[in-house]
Amino acid sequence: MNSKDKHEAQIISTYSRRMFVRTDMNELFTAKIQGKLLKPVCGDIVEIEKRNNEPEFIITKILPRKNYLARKNKYENKEILASNLSEIVVVIGRPPSPDWFLVDRYIGSAEKMQIDASIICNKSDLNWIDDSIRSNLAIYSKIGYKIIECSTTQDKNLAEIKDYLSKKTAILVGQSGVGKSSIINSLSEYSNLKTQSISLAKKEGKHTTVNSNLIDLPNDGYIIDSPGVRDYLPDFNHENEASISFKEIHNFGLKCKYNDCMHIKEQECTVKFAVSEGKINERRYESYKRLVNKIKSAENKKNY
Repeated sequence: MNSKDKHEAQIISTYSRRMFVRTDMNELFTAKIQGKLLKPVCGDIVEIEKRNNEPEFIITKILPRKNYLARKNKYENKEILASNLSEIVVVIGRPPSPDWFLVDRYIGSAEKMQIDASIICNKSDLNWIDDSIRSNLAIYSKIGYKIIECSTTQDKNLAEIKDYLSKKTAILVGQSGVGKSSIINSLSEYSNLKTQSISLAKKEGKHTTVNSNLIDLPNDGYIIDSPGVRDYLPDFNHENEASISFKEIHNFGLKCKYNDCMHIKEQECTVKFAVSEGKINERRYESYKRLVNKIKSAENKKNY
C-alpha cells in the first residue's frame, strides 16, 4: 500500500476511538478516528490515509451507508450500531426467557431498513422450546420470517444457518446470554469470541461482547456480533413509523379509511377489525401499541 495515498477500507472491529480495518486487498490495519465528529461503526466503508510522522492510519471519512441499524440511547439520541447490512438475526434462548416485544422491535428495524429478518432459537438441546414458545414462533413463521432451531453443543442445524447466511452481511442481536458469541464461534473457523456462562443468581446474561466485530463466514458471508441487551428502542422519529415495522399491520393499514390512521382509537379501522377477527395476532398488536407509546414518550422527552 502506498502510504501517501488515500484508500478505502471496511471497519471490522471497533474499540472506542480506534478501529480495526480491512482494505479491498485484504490487508488489515489499526486506524484511529480523525476528530470527534466521525463515528464509524462495524460494516462502514471508510477512507483511510497514512500521514507523515503518524504511526497509525487515520480514518478521515465515512462513505455513504446503504443502511444502518440504530437505537435511541438513554438521552433519546440516535446511536448507530452497524451499517451496510442485509439481515438482522434475532437470537433467543432460555435462560433468559424470550422477550417477544424485544424481538418485535428488532424485526421492526429490519422492516424499516427494508432488509430480511430471521429468528434463531439457540440451546435447543436444553428442551426449552415448549408449546408456548412454538406458538409464538408460529406467528412469525406465518408472517414470513425464517425460524431456525439450533444447538452449538450438539452441532444441530449450524450447517443450515451457514447456508442461509451465505453471501449476506448479518448482525446477531438479542438479549444477553442467549449465546450469540457461541453461535458465531461455531459458524466461523476464524472466530474465537469470548463466551461466558449465565448469571444463575439473576437468570440474566452477562455482557460478554462489549465491542462489535465483523467476522468472516466460510461461505462468503459476514456476521456482526453485538453487545447483548435487556431493552432496545428503534430510532424511529415519529409514531407513524411503528406501523411500517409490523408487516401485517402495515398491510391491513393500507385499507384503512383514513391515511393517517394510527390503528388505536380510530373508528372504522381495518387493523382493529383484523385483530378482532384473529387475522392479526393480539400480542403483536399489543407490541405495536407499546412501541407507539414508547416513541411518543421519547419524542416528549427530547422536546421537553
